[in-house]
Amino acid sequence: MMKNPNMSANEFYENFVGTENYYRYLLGLLLTDGVKSVADEEQCYWFLDAIASYQFEAKFKNEEFQVWKIERDMDNSFKLSATDGNNKVLANQNIEFSDFLFNELTIWKEGNVLLLPSEH
Repeated sequence: MMKNPNMSANEFYENFVGTENYYRYLLGLLLTDGVKSVADEEQCYWFLDAIASYQFEAKFKNEEFQVWKIERDMDNSFKLSATDGNNKVLANQNIEFSDFLFNELTIWKEGNVLLLPSEH
């Protein structure tokens, strides 16, 4: 499949089902094969850094499951959002600039593991 800026990164990386390895990341977070591949290939560790940085806030400490999403807003700006998976909004942030190719990317946080939904 060719990379297409109009598609979701999750569509492009949907071949990741489960994981064979876990990679240590900031603050005790673990990355799956899929999340590490997306971060490496798309140079979007900034998204993972944002997820990690929010974990210090009290409202995140008790949320075992979190849904993190970046969505293109205009040109090279994005909206970052986090929910508890049941539409309870935990965070919203504007990202003024990113050269991220795809229109969107969703990463789940289960416990201390960051994974692609297809890896669940």
